[in-house]
Amino acid sequence: MKNPLVRLAFGAAIMSLFGCAPATPAEPTMLELLRDPAVAEFAAWQKGHSLPAIDLEPAGPAPATVGGTRIGGPVWLAAGEAWPADGEGRPMSFLAQVDFAEMPPLPDYPESGVLQFFIARDNLYGANFEKPEAGKFRVIWREKMDGAGKLHRGTPRGDRGIDDYSPLNDSTVRQGVALKPKRVEQFPSTDSWLAERDLKKLFESDKINGIHDFADKQYELTPQRHHVGGHPGFTQSDWRATPAYQDVDRVLINLWSDDHLMWGDMGQGQFMIRREDLLKRDFSKIFYQWDCY
Repeated sequence: MKNPLVRLAFGAAIMSLFGCAPATPAEPTMLELLRDPAVAEFAAWQKGHSLPAIDLEPAGPAPATVGGTRIGGPVWLAAGEAWPADGEGRPMSFLAQVDFAEMPPLPDYPESGVLQFFIARDNLYGANFEKPEAGKFRVIWREKMDGAGKLHRGTPRGDRGIDDYSPLNDSTVRQGVALKPKRVEQFPSTDSWLAERDLKKLFESDKINGIHDFADKQYELTPQRHHVGGHPGFTQSDWRATPAYQDVDRVLINLWSDDHLMWGDMGQGQFMIRREDLLKRDFSKIFYQWDCY
């Protein structure tokens, strides 16, 4: 069979007969991708902008305790304190709380005290996409919780297993999900406005595909998790690219869609603060945003 086309057809027929298929090229490894100078430059930039973070891994139902880091479930309010409501007097959803006393130390962040996060029940989950600081949400900083008070629970109101206009599912509202902390280092993603600022020429070159392949491989090996500190994550673009928000640089909590909550179509939600306000423990200037696919 001197005709190459005939040889190719014959080879394909033999492979088909014995249930074989042509081997597909193996995907390049991280080390192979790093041989590209553009990818190596991006990886070095990421390392230079790493930030300490606390990953929060779901760890079963939340205990009915005053403290503890959790999504949904019971929340402590002081005696006589009303359940947080929006400007129209409608009860908000208790989204999550972070108990810093139960977490590994994180530079800039408190070593004790609890942050509680509430969001309005509306079709935007209380967000204001034009002004992230002006949404219908409330963050309560409790330096101590040793006075009179009691645990309260939110009330699921949905007719399809989801609380009306809330990312939490009913079981998460009732029981809550405990979050187990783990100290990590976190790199900015290609979606960060910092990458646009520092690597614009590189991103506009013909090397961008290799960088995206490298970033995709990073995501496969270390997928996004709920976290405190580190860098915010996005499913769309970084809202901080607007000059007025470029100094909003510390993550109070970043929550991703999973079996317990759903931001639109598999999105994420985050609360952020400027470092200068975090150091002063001034939680009156907070930015809340979410996005989805």
